[in-house]
Amino acid sequence: MNLIKLLLIESSENDALVIADYLDNSKTNEYEITHLNSLEDATDFLTENWVDIILINLFLPDSFGIHTFNQLFRKFPNIPFLILTEIKDHLIGINSVKQGAQDFLIKSELNANNLSKSINYAIERKKTEEELRKSEEKYRELFERSKDAIYISTIDGEFIEINPAGLSLFGYEIGDFQTLKVRDLYVNSEDREILKAVLAEKGEVKDFEVLLYKKGRKDRIFCLLSTMVIHSEDNQIIGYQGIIRDITEKKKNDELLLKTLADLDHANKELKTLNTRLEDLVEIRTEQLQKEKNRVENQHKEIKESIQYAKRIQASILPPLKVFKQVFDDSFIFYEPKDVVSGDFYWFERHKNKSLFAIVDCTGHGVPGAFMSIIGYTQLSEIVSDHHLTTPGVVLKELDKRVRIALNQNAAGEKNSNDGMELGLITYYEDQQKIEFSGAMRPLYMVKNGDLHVVKGNKFSIGGSTYLKKEFLTTRINVEKGDCFYLFSDGYADQFGGPKGKKFMTKHVGEMLQGISHLPMSEQGRIVKKTIQDWMKGNDQIDDILMAGIKF
Repeated sequence: MNLIKLLLIESSENDALVIADYLDNSKTNEYEITHLNSLEDATDFLTENWVDIILINLFLPDSFGIHTFNQLFRKFPNIPFLILTEIKDHLIGINSVKQGAQDFLIKSELNANNLSKSINYAIERKKTEEELRKSEEKYRELFERSKDAIYISTIDGEFIEINPAGLSLFGYEIGDFQTLKVRDLYVNSEDREILKAVLAEKGEVKDFEVLLYKKGRKDRIFCLLSTMVIHSEDNQIIGYQGIIRDITEKKKNDELLLKTLADLDHANKELKTLNTRLEDLVEIRTEQLQKEKNRVENQHKEIKESIQYAKRIQASILPPLKVFKQVFDDSFIFYEPKDVVSGDFYWFERHKNKSLFAIVDCTGHGVPGAFMSIIGYTQLSEIVSDHHLTTPGVVLKELDKRVRIALNQNAAGEKNSNDGMELGLITYYEDQQKIEFSGAMRPLYMVKNGDLHVVKGNKFSIGGSTYLKKEFLTTRINVEKGDCFYLFSDGYADQFGGPKGKKFMTKHVGEMLQGISHLPMSEQGRIVKKTIQDWMKGNDQIDDILMAGIKF
């Protein structure tokens, strides 16, 4: 049974005893209950302690309904709330949910079954909200800095999000966003209806050519839309997201080219009388086209060479596998970047009789992620080699401080970035046969005697978040022969594929590792690689993938 830490804020001792009795009779969960009588006591308690869920009476001695503890919702946004009330007024319950609660419950209608179901639902819903929020934070930097217009809209044509490049493309300011509608941009309304029909049938459209208005509806621009639908949990279309590219200049160039070809055709008809002049014109035009072709080819070559050079730089900082194998001879590292360069990296350092190893997942992938990986790698190395810190929890706390300083995330009065990294770090004591582990949003998977054990990381990342105080727990584990340990980034579990196009999921990662743990690590590495390749057939890789396994 799952152990759930629950805070009950209830001024009525009788009601508190009844609720506790319901929870004790739960068939699905085991509860560790803390009972407090007031909002003030609850605020003090939550400042120092973590709970999985809060049950709170709508009317307490130091409150005046939902408006009184809005501040409590905002102060602890990561904890799910359930409202308890004696009043059968659904409007009050609905308002509670709008203010941040997951649900409301009427005391007179409670029983052990519906109370447990409501608690499980609230916890799962909050987890889903947190995953969506983290996903949004992860890609916010790409959204804001993209040179292409990126948007999210409802099916009714109201913009939910549009990045600065999108506003600039159409000549709007951020203040215009609330009144801007999708239909305001279309020169021909039929184009929008055609696009919606194709999206409803196929789910996505690539390079749909359309003529759009700029602000004021005087200037027009030719655009290519690449759009996909957004589904609700019950598979209903609730919106669209996509990229808009301005091809006005390309259209002008195409028209110019067509005009040139028409001129050449006309000149060909008068070949007998204008042969000499025509040859001169063709030669001039050919030279112009050749210059343009050379310019484009040179630009492509420079970009490709720059990215390849970035790959060499990133590869140069990764520890050589032969050094890693000197300590962990029976091991594997599966490393599959999404792009040429990666936001994932692995790190290894030896210090006296200790070996430290980490799997790190930085914000983003490609070039932006690679920059973050260099920051993370150099800071980890300095922490160990220059400051001799080797306890994983201490190392992560120092790394969080350094990343915040490097990215200026502690500056007051400025809009701080959400960049950061998630990682799992182990320290192996070579003379004591034990390891220590600490994680920032990443777990350690261990298979001992055929049983799978998961050591969870702390619920905050390195840098990026708004936590003022972070403490990273260090877990110590004695190592026995045959024990297997695994660290991995989220790219493996989040990859879409399989017969239904769904994520691989961490549950299947654990089942896979448990099933192959008896094999040598070299064979395990081949199975790990082949499994994800078979899973993602027909699907693009969505993120960097990195996994490492060690057997003692």
